[in-house]
Amino acid sequence: MKNTRVIDLSRLLPGPFATLCLQGLGAEVVKIEDPAGGDFVRHVPPRIGEHGAWFTALNRGKRSVALDLKRPDGRDALLALLGEADVLVESFRPGVLARLGLAPTELRTRFPRLVIASLTGWGQTGPYAQLPGHDIGFLAIAGLLGHADPTVPKLQWADLAAGGLAAALRIAGALLDRSRTGEGAWLDIAMLDGLIGLQQTQFATLAAGAPPDELLTGGVPAYGLYRCSDGGWVSVAALEPPFLAVLRSATDDLSTQGLTRLFAGAPRDAWLERLGGACVVPVLTLAEVARDPQVAARGLFREDGLAHPPTGPVDGSVPMLGEHTQAELARVGYVRA
Repeated sequence: MKNTRVIDLSRLLPGPFATLCLQGLGAEVVKIEDPAGGDFVRHVPPRIGEHGAWFTALNRGKRSVALDLKRPDGRDALLALLGEADVLVESFRPGVLARLGLAPTELRTRFPRLVIASLTGWGQTGPYAQLPGHDIGFLAIAGLLGHADPTVPKLQWADLAAGGLAAALRIAGALLDRSRTGEGAWLDIAMLDGLIGLQQTQFATLAAGAPPDELLTGGVPAYGLYRCSDGGWVSVAALEPPFLAVLRSATDDLSTQGLTRLFAGAPRDAWLERLGGACVVPVLTLAEVARDPQVAARGLFREDGLAHPPTGPVDGSVPMLGEHTQAELARVGYVRA
């Protein structure tokens, strides 16, 4: 995706993560921000230097252009930028772009090669389309919290996996199609859709008339989490016969009670060496992850502690609000009145 120019109207987490993933594939991203404060995440603590930590992670290496899209000159400037862009990413509620005079259908007519990605929680259609939403709500409707004691996940699966990463994949696919046909596209990308699509095996089990899967969801003792003598935990995933054989070399009792006794007999970090062949690994805290030898060997973090996106390394400084406005507008020959 080198030499691909992306105009990013999104804010907060899903859209900026999508364009960060596109950066990992080689794209250049121009972030459009409201002059009155910019992306809200800029100001959310904790901070790294002058910027919020989340903003730093999601927007490093991007170029910031400050435009008020409610003003005619702001819209005209955006249209000038779109004239040389390959992709437009937006995360407004359905209909907002049209009310701004930037309806995706009209943009497609004006810029037929442009790929427009509209990333929302619920999608452009359906009875929930105009509802507000957050990650936990999309998870709830997708059935991912529908068990006896639901808990709040420690990762924003809808925003990041079903939203941002899925959006980057669909954009890349649309650009590939454009290379063959010369035509762009308007992509309706919903986080709910992504969450449903991620659950292929679960819904296949239901379609087969079987009860919900327990093999990979904590219903089998050999696939679970166990506390160790030092208070740490290990994960165990000894499902296949060769892995079970390694686990049996340590205990004949593979019940939950038997495995609980086994792992309580030694500290967490002893088990990788003893039973790594049974898919037993330590449960790390976030603070420990970057120091893990496998993580370090893979080069998954920058020296400043920021993680690379799943699509590849992204470097560069964090832009100040509107830092590149004049340069970007001059690049496309737009002169403000």
